[in-house]
Amino acid sequence: MDQSLPTVVVVDDAPEVRALVRAHLGLSGAFQVVGDGSSGVEAIELAHRFRPDLLLIDMSMPDMDGLDALPGVLAVSPSTRVVVFTGFEGDGLAEVARSMGAAAFLEKSADLDELVRRLQEVHEGTPVGQPVAAPATRTRPSGDRAVLDEHLERFREVFDEAAIGMATLTLSGGIVRANRALGKLIQHRHEDLVGVDYAALMAGHGELLDEALAEIQQKQVDVIRVEHAVSGLRERKVLATLAPVRDSDGLPLYVFLQVQDITEQRAAEDELRRSEERFRLLVETIEDYAIFMLDPQGYVVSWNAGAERNKGYRADEIIGKHFRVFYSQDLQDSKHPERELEAALRDGHYSEEGWRIRKDGTRFWANVLITAVFDDGGTHVGFAKITRDVTAKLESEESLRQSEERFRLLVDAVRDYAIFMLDPTGHVVSWNAGAQRTKGYRADEIIGQHFRVFYPQELQDSKHPEHELEIALREGRYGEEGWRIRKDGSRFWANVLITAVFNDIGKHVGFSKVTRDTTAQRLAQQEQERAAQSLADANEALETLNMQLRHAASDQSQFLAVTAHELRTPATVLGGSADVLSKHWSALGETERLALLDGMTTSADRMRRLLSDLLTASRLDANALRLNREPIALTPLLQTAAGVVPRNDSGHEIVVDSPDDLLVLADAARLAQAVDNLFDNALKHGQAPIRVEARAHDGVAEIRVIDSGSGVRADVRSRLFGRFATGDEIGGTGLGLFIVRELARAQGGDATYEEPTDDRPSGAFVLTVPLP
Repeated sequence: MDQSLPTVVVVDDAPEVRALVRAHLGLSGAFQVVGDGSSGVEAIELAHRFRPDLLLIDMSMPDMDGLDALPGVLAVSPSTRVVVFTGFEGDGLAEVARSMGAAAFLEKSADLDELVRRLQEVHEGTPVGQPVAAPATRTRPSGDRAVLDEHLERFREVFDEAAIGMATLTLSGGIVRANRALGKLIQHRHEDLVGVDYAALMAGHGELLDEALAEIQQKQVDVIRVEHAVSGLRERKVLATLAPVRDSDGLPLYVFLQVQDITEQRAAEDELRRSEERFRLLVETIEDYAIFMLDPQGYVVSWNAGAERNKGYRADEIIGKHFRVFYSQDLQDSKHPERELEAALRDGHYSEEGWRIRKDGTRFWANVLITAVFDDGGTHVGFAKITRDVTAKLESEESLRQSEERFRLLVDAVRDYAIFMLDPTGHVVSWNAGAQRTKGYRADEIIGQHFRVFYPQELQDSKHPEHELEIALREGRYGEEGWRIRKDGSRFWANVLITAVFNDIGKHVGFSKVTRDTTAQRLAQQEQERAAQSLADANEALETLNMQLRHAASDQSQFLAVTAHELRTPATVLGGSADVLSKHWSALGETERLALLDGMTTSADRMRRLLSDLLTASRLDANALRLNREPIALTPLLQTAAGVVPRNDSGHEIVVDSPDDLLVLADAARLAQAVDNLFDNALKHGQAPIRVEARAHDGVAEIRVIDSGSGVRADVRSRLFGRFATGDEIGGTGLGLFIVRELARAQGGDATYEEPTDDRPSGAFVLTVPLP
């Protein structure tokens, strides 16, 4: 190594440029290159280590650029002559470099031989004139000039005369070049901006620039936007767009900066936010309506007081959950909630009435309106959902379940409702599209006027509008239906709800008013429901009558046949037994005679029972049945009936389970007849053992007759207690259970059949009798 040659350190963030310059300087025989680096920090370290005669440094480098490093280099090695070697053009930048201590300013535009000559002049102390072009940009070994031309071409893409503020920055944020528009925007001469750190112009938020530059160098990002205020101009807001200019290897060379004034835009956005806050206050104070937003997939993203009141969830419990939780399980399984959103997105809105589920599991009948919501660019951003509990209205207004609901709308996209704000004195202060559609006024025509203009003259004269506000303020809200007047003077039937609105500290700030025109819907729906109900009633009545006629004909035929059979059998027994006894008395033994006599007695009892049922049925038909109702002990009556009911064999046991002190208000004979018929029915059609239970419950005594059979067939249950109804082939007149029910009802009770259960497969016949 020749110790007599001047020493040089080369600093450039492009490794191929460093290699090119270092090789050429070495081959020139005029210099000894003792080190090279890629950043301003390394330039200072190399200057301190080698104390070189010359230090050739690039302008734009990561972390610390050439201008930022210049003072540090001279501080650690005062004898070193620093030459700024850059692809940026000269002019004001060269002046700034010299003012900071640079010995020369050379541009990357001439050949490398010229660079050697210029460096010799600097070392020898010969003054260097205007900024000179020197070596070229990076490329592959196709020639030195092509490498330097690539850098030069990129650095000439900035135009001084552009209408928008523009500048080129080093990779550490120093301004290399600025146009007039940028100077005008930040109120500085653009010539004075050269060499200034752009972070100093960001009103104390220079860390935003540092973060952006770090991201440019560490990631392959093409554009980064930073919004900031301007130093000295606190009211001015600008949007700075930083775009790195990269070499053919993708490494950043410098940064192109574009600055736009967005002061007016942000002021407009702030005003919009304040307007949205007023609307939010309007929505959150409405308690009768659940008004909330869903995202495009149906997840809850907002919640108002009305939603919490209607559905039972607090905001922190429901936000983030899918709105299907408000639906019954069968509707969830059928994907009904998702189909609602599809219809709302397709048609703009979707409405229905149906059952919904609260947090506690209770059901309520809801009137629901879902509206698809789009932003100003037409992008679908979600759905507005308005729900009201109309269960009470459903119950009190017959079948009018889809009548006019007083919805409070979340957005102006819902045009069927007029939603607007009044100040505390009743003057209109906000207006939505639904209000304009319903009442005919544009916002600029109605805002500032008193809302009494919507009322007929007679209501204005009686101070009815003011009275509404008084009630709403006193009780929290006021609702009514009545005639209202549009701008053109026409009248419409309106559903109105006024709610007093208070801010967060409890101060009354006005009223929210929700109005809907329900004239046409109300009339049309009433007419449609009347017609549908009339048709349904007529069809049902006709079908019922036909069924009754068929059953009556069948049951009457069955009755005649069974009655003949029921009379023939005991008559045959009586006649045959009497004939045998009269002709063969002496030939018969005692046991045989008693058996024949017992058979005659049983047949006579059977005929008496049949005749008693027929007579009772006849009197019931003629309303000629006389009752002597008085308090009687029920248990002895049941025990007596159980003891006297005929039984074919000893296996037919009737067990009575009844409190001894249980009294009922009834005709003892008729009650015994009804109980006797129930026992007889159980013996004929059921299986032993038979159990009868009696208990007092809700003012009546419930008498249950339970057998051990399989119960009544499903096809027979609906007509069990009808006249002439029989349930199997065993026989009977079909009057027994009919008489049981009619006798029970005549005494203030009833007779029913409880269907089988797992614990009671036979079901139970239940006879109720009033308590005294």
